[in-house]
Amino acid sequence: MRRNLLIALPVIAAIIIVTAIIITDTPVPFTQSNQSQIKYETLKITIDDVQLTVEIADDSEKIQKGLMFRNRLPDNQGMLFVFEKESKYQFWMMNMKFNLDIIWINADGKVVHIVENAEPCIDAASTSLCTYNPDEPASYVLEVNSGFVKKYGINENSRMHIFS
Repeated sequence: MRRNLLIALPVIAAIIIVTAIIITDTPVPFTQSNQSQIKYETLKITIDDVQLTVEIADDSEKIQKGLMFRNRLPDNQGMLFVFEKESKYQFWMMNMKFNLDIIWINADGKVVHIVENAEPCIDAASTSLCTYNPDEPASYVLEVNSGFVKKYGINENSRMHIFS
């Protein structure tokens, strides 16, 4: 009986924790070991005349994970964060391993804010140094390799088009 109880207690605790997460919709912190469990849909976009293949982050889990723990992003690829409504979405670079250009885009596809060469967080205590805020509301945020904006002349007059 005691042995069965010792086996059952951890299982019961795990069920309670998982149930609490589901009920409260509390996000599970991402770690390097669970980072590959999320699968992203890909689409083709253009920003001005530059074609990119982007992974789509369109739910809270995908948006929270973003590009965490990756070693690099292939050229002409990115991640497009898609939000239900326009707002001033801030982005932070926790658990990132490389610099990015971050581009905020409104519902009409117009670039409204750009941060070039956004640096990863050094540690959790320094998040204010690696949190980036737009000046204008956006419906989309595009993350691409650092240097993309300068290389292709992307600016606040640039436009994004999504292809299905």
